[in-house]
Amino acid sequence: VAYGISARVAYRAMELARAAGRRVGWLRLITVWPFPEERLRDLATRVRAFIVPELNLGQIVREVERCANGRARTIPVLRPGGAVHDPREILASIEEAFHD
Repeated sequence: VAYGISARVAYRAMELARAAGRRVGWLRLITVWPFPEERLRDLATRVRAFIVPELNLGQIVREVERCANGRARTIPVLRPGGAVHDPREILASIEEAFHD
């Protein structure tokens, strides 16, 4: 689950994970309000985890956790300070979700 510039990096991480044979998806938020609660609740019943990359200390991740309501794990990939994620950071979190 990603938005802004993090969404492009998350997309690349998804491509890398798929190339490695992982079944993963990508949910890009165009706007964060209204938050897509129903979509997240539905997905939480069908996925193992949500990876949430953010260029802050975690704002959307709290909303994702609330919507998942314990049905799917939420893994934040936070990077405050302005530097953009490397796709390998997000890929490592994807792998973490598959190994837990």
